[in-house]
Order: sequence, then structure tokens, then C-alpha cells
Amino acid sequence: MKKTDFDIRISAENVCASIGADEKSDLHEEIMEELREMLPAAYEKIRPTALLEFGSLEGYSVEKEGREIKEALFCLCTVGKEMVEWSTRLFAEGNCLGGMLVDAMSDDYLFQMDDVLQESAVAMCRGKGFGIAGRAEAPQDVPMSIQKRAYEVTGAAGEGIGITSGFMYDPVKTVCNIYLLDDDTERFRPEHDCSTCTNYSCRRRNLPTVNVRVVTKEKAVVIRARKSEPLLRSLQENGLFLPAVCGGRGTCGKCGVRFLNRAPEPSVEDRRFFEEEKLAEGWRLACCVYPKQSCTVELFESESGNFVVLAGEEDQPEKRADGEYGIAVDIGTTTLALQLVDLKTKETVDVFTDINRQRAYGADVISRIEASNSGKKEELKRSIREDILRGTAALTENGKIRVRRMVIAANTTMVHLLMGYSCETLGVFPFTPVNIRTIRTSYREMFGNMVSGQPSLQGGADMADFEIIVCPGISTYVGGDIVSGLSVLSFDRKDKPCVLIDLGTNGEMAVGCGERILSASTAAGPAFEGGNIVCGTGSIPGAICKVETDGEQVKVFTIGNAPARGICGTGVIDTVCELKKNGIIDETGLMEEPYFEDGFLLSEENGGIRFYQKDVREIQLAKSAVRAGLETLISKYGVTYEEIDRIYIAGGFGYQMDIHKAVDIGLLPAECEEKIEAVGNTSLRGAVQCLTEEDALERMESMAEKADEVPLSSDKEFQEYYMEYMYF
Repeated sequence: MKKTDFDIRISAENVCASIGADEKSDLHEEIMEELREMLPAAYEKIRPTALLEFGSLEGYSVEKEGREIKEALFCLCTVGKEMVEWSTRLFAEGNCLGGMLVDAMSDDYLFQMDDVLQESAVAMCRGKGFGIAGRAEAPQDVPMSIQKRAYEVTGAAGEGIGITSGFMYDPVKTVCNIYLLDDDTERFRPEHDCSTCTNYSCRRRNLPTVNVRVVTKEKAVVIRARKSEPLLRSLQENGLFLPAVCGGRGTCGKCGVRFLNRAPEPSVEDRRFFEEEKLAEGWRLACCVYPKQSCTVELFESESGNFVVLAGEEDQPEKRADGEYGIAVDIGTTTLALQLVDLKTKETVDVFTDINRQRAYGADVISRIEASNSGKKEELKRSIREDILRGTAALTENGKIRVRRMVIAANTTMVHLLMGYSCETLGVFPFTPVNIRTIRTSYREMFGNMVSGQPSLQGGADMADFEIIVCPGISTYVGGDIVSGLSVLSFDRKDKPCVLIDLGTNGEMAVGCGERILSASTAAGPAFEGGNIVCGTGSIPGAICKVETDGEQVKVFTIGNAPARGICGTGVIDTVCELKKNGIIDETGLMEEPYFEDGFLLSEENGGIRFYQKDVREIQLAKSAVRAGLETLISKYGVTYEEIDRIYIAGGFGYQMDIHKAVDIGLLPAECEEKIEAVGNTSLRGAVQCLTEEDALERMESMAEKADEVPLSSDKEFQEYYMEYMYF
């Protein structure tokens, strides 16, 4: 293909900048005036021509992302001989400024031709059934002799272009682009990559992004990462999620990646979490590393998938294509659970659980609020909606199963992020939510703009519209998940006061019965879910969930009996209890030597899984906050433990927890050990109840309206309990 019709206007600002006379220069105005006088002549002398043709790369070894490239689209573009002759004459006359300006105008025109030709290149490749894997440029990617191959393939001799024995073109203002072809017709990367270019003196050198090849267990992809931002941010934008418990502050050490080449220098944070051997292997924290050049990064298996999020249902009948179903959703700060329910039989048909990928923006609600308020609101909304779409698609076999309605239960912050509400008022006094009432919307309204044109989403099926209900909450920090739990446990119908504790990141709880319910929320932090624990992980296969010791002998049990990968919340409770029993930690939580420095070894697997002094402090803070909150709430309600009928522990963590060990470390009261009952995911069960019982939503709304919240942050009684229960 030959192209000569280019509607390009030379950028005076770019031309001046390229010769070091940008607007900050004292000579800027003078040179701009000179340039304006020369521009009309330049447009008369420029003779733009571009030649594009497909050809073979036989004889050249070219690879992209580990694959050999055998074919290319060759492109030669030139501004013609007259501009070169004009520049040569001006230099010969001693008008160096004029000669430099002509050269710079030629370069600017060629750069813009490159941009225009990328569209033509993509169109030609689409027509031939090719994708563009990238560009090769001589001499950094291929030998200079490739320019002769391009010269011959495009028939440049017939257009008055010559080539020297050193493979340089005549006129010199001629460039060669080599678009590398592959069979991925969904990918087109025709742009020049400045990060691989050896022309370091080029004033147009633009390195806002670099190519990062990301290798996971399942696939290898190439993303564009901004040099000015941590790698973690670019991974998130491309749907690649890592745990970032600390919200990307470099304090939790969870977002480790390994650079297989071109690893940047280690940061202070890297040195804090990785030993010299690991640093030499390329290990870095994604939240603290800034890729400065093209590189390859390995991501190891994340916490995604197979979370233990118990819904209280086990037997699951077959799905029927002619059936009518509802979907119950529990959005936890760490995990996501969906349940497909047959609306006629009220039976659970299928369950989907996964990590809440918003975890990549921080482990707790405060981190998510800060992320939303710092410009990531739309990202957070899209993240959780994609997760729900993914789960919906899995449950409905990509839309084959008919859904009538969906009920979502979540804490108030998760609802705000789901709906795209502003979180500005959630994190500052007086902590006012945008909306905690029942939300009624539809599948089309919530997901309509995401469904079409999203082939990468399992949830891309065009499902029939159905109603979506979001459960009401009590306050900013006691949300619809607690109201859902109160409903399914029938607090409004009980004669004796009971307690509900959700031992998650937020430590929400309620006490009461009938018409009177008090609620509270305490900042327990993510320790109960494996967060902020050095070797911590979620409730995934391989998580150490139970620990037993006999003297110096340690026996660990993992979820699914898989090789140990980390410690989940129940394993943390067990470990602290066992260390206390063996005198390795005292009542203040201090570890004795040599464990204070080296940690306590639980497993040799996965490079050694240890429990450290820092971890003891994390669980101290968490258990103290929960216990102090419980004591304060019961005191405000005006009852004793003897008068409490039951203490319900909600959530997958509570379901697996050893109650005796939780009591032993002071997390739960010894007086009520026989009254404590693990009840699984009551948030999800309450959402199911709302799907299947006509009065369930009305009861939720009534309890949410009547329940009062006890603010603990400024409560003197809470502070006193908090210090008291810091001890083991």
C-alpha cells in the first residue's frame, strides 16, 4: 500500500522543545518567530510518502512474549528529498539555527506520520487476520540489515528512495517501522516503545509507561505500567490483583512479586521484608516498586478462589433450566459469597465463593474509604460489580438459568462502594452515610453498562432483567450484613437477650431481643482473616487452620489438607493459645528468646511459615477491641452474662474457630463458654431468607429502624476495657 495524503500540521512547540528552546528558554519567542516564517516553505517542500507491505522475517530471530515471530508488516515513511536539501543548504550558508529548525520540522512530521500510520497498519492487519504483537526496530531489536528487507518488500526503489551499503536510507529523513504479526486478532500494539529505544538523546523520548510482561500460573500477559506509579497500581488497572492489606503503604509485605529480569533497586520497604537472597532473586513489593524499563514479573498464586465462606447449607440439588431462582449475595470486606436458591422449594442449588478483589486496595474499610476518596471510587465500584457478575455467571451457567431476583447483604462501606456513593463523610465525624435504607434497583441498572462488550467477563451473558434488593443497615459501621444476621437468628422474636458477634475485619456486634437491640462496631482489624500477619492468608486451601503442640513438637492442620501456604485466622487463635500454654509468650504478649527475633516455626513448607512477635501484637489488638466492645455493649444494655441466653459467632472464621481456645486467650468470656454457638455466614443466610420469605425484608427494615448504635470510639468505659483485655 502506498499512502501520500497526510493532513498533518507541524507542532511549533514540539519543534522548539526538540532544539532546547521550549517556553522556559529565554530564546523561545525569538526562535518561535523564526519558525513561523519558515513553516509555509516547509509545507511546500514536504513530500510525504508511506509504503506498507507484508513480508517474511525469515533469517531473523525475533521474539515477543516468548513466541517466535515469523511475519511482519513493513513500513517505510519519508518526507522526501527537498527538506533534506534545504537543511543541508542552510547549514552550508552558516545558518545553523535554520538548519536545525528544518531538521526538527522533518522529525516532527515523521513522528506524526507514525501516529497516523498506526491506524492504517491495524486496518491492514485486521483485513489479513493478524494481530500486532509489537514493533521491532533496528538496531536494538534486529540487525540493521532488516532495513534492506523492508526496502525490497515495499518496492521503495520505485519511489525514488535509495539505500546505502550500510543499510541507511536516502533521503535520510526516511524511517522504517516493523510491525510484528501474530494470530491474536484482539491485540494490536503498533506504537513505538521508547523504553527499548537506544536513542537516549532523543528529545521526544517519552517514558510515561513501559511494557511489563506479567507471568502467572495460568497465563502470561503484557501490560503498560506507568513509571511514575507503583507497579501495584498498574496491576490493579489491568485486573491483576494482589493482597494489599495495608492499602499499598508498604507495611504489610503481602504484595510480593518476583522480577525475572531488570529488577529495580530494592527499596527500604523491600529490605524490611526480603532477605538478601530473596532480593537477589528479584523479589520486590509491588506497592513500592516503580518499573523504569520493560521487564518480566512473576505473580504467584493469589488468595483468589475456594474461600471457606460457610452459608449453613450443604446438600445442593440439581439445577433446572425451567426453574425459577434467586441469588443471595454477601459482600464481605475480605470475601464474597453467592448462593443460588430455588424459589419454589427454597433449597440451595449452588454456592460461589471468592475473594473480594477490592482487597487489593486495602484490607479494612478505612483503607477502602481512603482509596475511594483519593480518586479510586469508580475502580472500586467496578471491581466488586465484576466480582458479582463473575459469581452470577458461574451460578447461572452464563445466563442459562433463569433468575427472578437478587438480595445483597453487606456492611455500609461495601454498599457505598457497590453503588458508587461518595465515601467522603464515612471516615470523618459525625460519620454520616449517604444511604443506609433498603435499596431497590435492577440487574440492568446495576450491570447494564458492563454486560455488553465485556468478553473477558464470565458474567458477560446478556441475562434477562431482574430485581435487586440491598439490605438496610443501622449506621455507618453497623450495616446490612448485621441486620441480615439479626433477622435470620430471629432476634426480634426472642424473649431473652442474645448476642451476635461478626468476627471479621470490623468486629460488628449486637445485643438484645424483641423491640430493643443495641449494636456497635469496633476496629478489630484484619488479623482474624489472616491480614497483617506476616505469614497470614485467607481461608484458602493450604491455610494453617489448627495448631497443636506437645512440648517442642508442633502439629499443624491445613484447609483441604493441602501443603501449608500461610496462617488463616483460626490458625492465629490456635497458635497464640499454644504459645501461651507453653510459656513462649507471657500475659503481656512478649515472646521469649529466641522466638522474639526469629519467630516460632510452624511449618517448613513454603520456605518456612513462622509466627512472629509482630503477629502476637496484631491479635492482641484485635481480641482486645472485640472483647472490650462486647463488655461495653452488655454493660450499656444493662444485663449480666447470666442473663444472656446465647452468644452467636457469625462468619466462616467463627464457624471454624476453636471456642475453648478463643476463651483461653480472652477473646470471649469464660462465663459463657457453654452458651457460645458458631452459626456460619448469617449475612448470607439472611439474604437467602429475604429471597424466600415474604415478611423477611419488612422485619429487617423494622429492626434496622429500631436498633440503636453505641459509639465506642469516644466511650470511656470501652477504653478502660480495651486496656484491661490487652493481656492474655
